[in-house]
Amino acid sequence: MHRRSVVMYVGGDDPDVRTRVSDAVEAAWGGARAPEYRATAPDALLEAAEDADLQPLADACGIVTTTEAVGEPSVAERLAQTPDTVPVIVVLEGETAEEFRLALRAGAADVVSGPAPARSESDPAADPLVERLRGAVEPRRVRFGADDADRLREVLLDSGSTLMSTRSDEVDTKISWTIESVGEHAELDRIVCYLRDGEALDPAYVWCPDGCDTEPRALDQFPESDRLSTFENVVRSSAPAESAERSTAERDAAGTGVDSPATVHVPLVADWELVGVLAFETDARRTWTDEEVDLYRTFGDLIAHTIARNDRRLELRRRTEQLEQFSSVVSHDLRNPLNVLSGYLELVESEVSPSTYEPMDRAVTRMETLIDNLLMLAKRGETIGETESISVTGIAEEAWQTVRAPDATLTIADEIGQVRADPNRLRQVFENLFRNAVDHGGPSVAIEIGPRTDGAGGAGMYVADDGPGVPADVSDSLFDSGFSTADSSGIGLAIVDRIVDAHGWDVDVHNDDGAVFELSFDAGTPVTPA
Repeated sequence: MHRRSVVMYVGGDDPDVRTRVSDAVEAAWGGARAPEYRATAPDALLEAAEDADLQPLADACGIVTTTEAVGEPSVAERLAQTPDTVPVIVVLEGETAEEFRLALRAGAADVVSGPAPARSESDPAADPLVERLRGAVEPRRVRFGADDADRLREVLLDSGSTLMSTRSDEVDTKISWTIESVGEHAELDRIVCYLRDGEALDPAYVWCPDGCDTEPRALDQFPESDRLSTFENVVRSSAPAESAERSTAERDAAGTGVDSPATVHVPLVADWELVGVLAFETDARRTWTDEEVDLYRTFGDLIAHTIARNDRRLELRRRTEQLEQFSSVVSHDLRNPLNVLSGYLELVESEVSPSTYEPMDRAVTRMETLIDNLLMLAKRGETIGETESISVTGIAEEAWQTVRAPDATLTIADEIGQVRADPNRLRQVFENLFRNAVDHGGPSVAIEIGPRTDGAGGAGMYVADDGPGVPADVSDSLFDSGFSTADSSGIGLAIVDRIVDAHGWDVDVHNDDGAVFELSFDAGTPVTPA
């Protein structure tokens, strides 16, 4: 919002009219908050540079002109193009139809006809121009106009793009920059962003060109804190709605917030929690419009979303670092002594009985599998690597060689064909499904795989066993990490689900004389004959 503070007279050299306008401005306001009076000739207005900031009317909060001046079409057109926050008042020489037509051409907000009455010291406001100025200019001086809102909306659009693309190390800088940009365009004196820190709200970001003292505040120290706590805006204007109908002396005598800043406090909300308060303040007279407050609320939502997103990003980074540290421990501190144990176990294989050796061998193999699964869950980045066209049954047979259950059997009911997949990860799917069948069906479990033939549409396959099946009350939790009904780690099926999902496939389970796991390949992963 451009804080205009000049009443501009656009007219000829008639000293009486110049004096009349000057006296009317003084009588309408007076005091420190009175707008300045300036005069310019119509020719100077037309010859001014196109740059709006260099125009004679750039600082105008109101314009007074005459029918003589707007009789020139170029002048009338220029005045009609002024923003709606800059009213034009035309002084008529008479009350003819032609003079009213000229006033309309200039986009007049009001007119004054007839000469000025004799100046009276006892009643300086006797001139009707005084009331016209006060009624037309004052409400617009303290309110947002449509052009002000359009400019601020563009700034917020820019700010949104900036904040949404920011990196973690840029968040503080970009929030500070956008707050400054909004403050300057909205012609505010202060913007303070308070963020919750325990029980207090700390001034984390402050824009205050003229300097100000900011300290942490409790929520109940903010105006109408109960409304902020329920995510409502709190708006306090410093100029009453009826200000245009009351004299400055009357308003000051009523104590209508002359010394109090106009403020808007909007709650900062993330995940349905109050995380802060964004305060907008100005020492100038201001009546906040609904449109303006809505724009400030949008800005508050942008900041809250940016901060919450960055907090989640930092938390994810922290957890990722913890997982990487965990992976390092698993791959070094656990695998190295396990390798030593496995090496010595091979040395004594011929010296101990099979009944003694095999349980130790299964335990070592189980620990190796457990380590591989843990590393899989902790792996940073993509779950699968490069894909290629591979034989499904060929991968299944390779996986079967790792299952240490001599009495268990694997039957391939029919050729499944080839799919495009990461061979290492698909092998891990089979290994985990096979071990799951042994864990629940026992060391002599019978396992069968084949193409899906249930007519459900699309390509797929099944892995079935003759074990006890899946209890109905646990089917929804079967693929959850850590869930198990066989006293195992509970991460094998979670890894199956993760690998299948990474390929864009689906996995489901049901009972049919045992557990049946079905893999449904997506439409983009055609199955071709082997």
